[in-house]
Amino acid sequence: MKEYRIKPLLTGWFHMNWGLIMSPLAAGYVADLPVFMFLIEGEDGEKIIVDGSYVHDHVPKWIFGPKPRTPDLEVPEVLRRNGVDPKEIETVIITHLHHDHTGYLHLFENASFYVQEVEMVESYFPMGYQAVGCCQEDWIDLVPRFKLVNGDFKLREGIELIFAPGHTAGHQAVGVNTSRGRAVIFGDAAYMYAGLAKRFPAKFAEAVALGGVAGQKVDLEDPEVQETIAKVWGSRYGGYFGPSVLNPGEIMRSLAKLDMMADVVIPGHDPELVRMKVLPDDYDLE
Repeated sequence: MKEYRIKPLLTGWFHMNWGLIMSPLAAGYVADLPVFMFLIEGEDGEKIIVDGSYVHDHVPKWIFGPKPRTPDLEVPEVLRRNGVDPKEIETVIITHLHHDHTGYLHLFENASFYVQEVEMVESYFPMGYQAVGCCQEDWIDLVPRFKLVNGDFKLREGIELIFAPGHTAGHQAVGVNTSRGRAVIFGDAAYMYAGLAKRFPAKFAEAVALGGVAGQKVDLEDPEVQETIAKVWGSRYGGYFGPSVLNPGEIMRSLAKLDMMADVVIPGHDPELVRMKVLPDDYDLE
């Protein structure tokens, strides 16, 4: 089977209460976390883009805290530095239609955009808090070039789109065949490695320890803390913590599905990916 490699392309930083969305246990975890696009490169030189980063002024700043971009993080410069001419890209995969994934889709003027049909429909007129994450201005004029997918879909040899709802109604992950098995780009099914606590318990403990009430550090040795964590871990789908304001049960099921499929885990916003320039070559967490 054809093999690919994946490059996380850093395009900016958000400063926000990430823990509040990931898990109530980590609700005080306030941090700078990166915003990525991903470049999938084939052995034959094919280039596929996953997601489109954000336009600074399209993000509610009081919630997400986007930091001012330095020139090296401007999306056109990031693409240029990685040998990507947007006009030559024919395939763009959209994990979901939140503003930090759609801001620069318009650069790819010759591309087809692969998105779940339910994602397009629900994002055009979103429910409740989902509306905070959507900026239809980013993508509405691109709809004629949308390739609408319904469920799991084999895009081509070695690349599959994996329906993983919960964070949004039509969220999808991307499975990529690599030299170390299947790498799964989780999108925002998991912001951080800590969201897959059963697989990366040290990362989970780190997030919880920094996520106490009013930002106070949590003593993980405290018996009450241990009892609370044990209850959560012993629950249905315990050990999975996905960022969801739409359907927590659905995202837990999606995380369980993706976790079993992935040999290499690539979450949406983990700082570990900043140092992992090429995946799976630089993947060292397992």
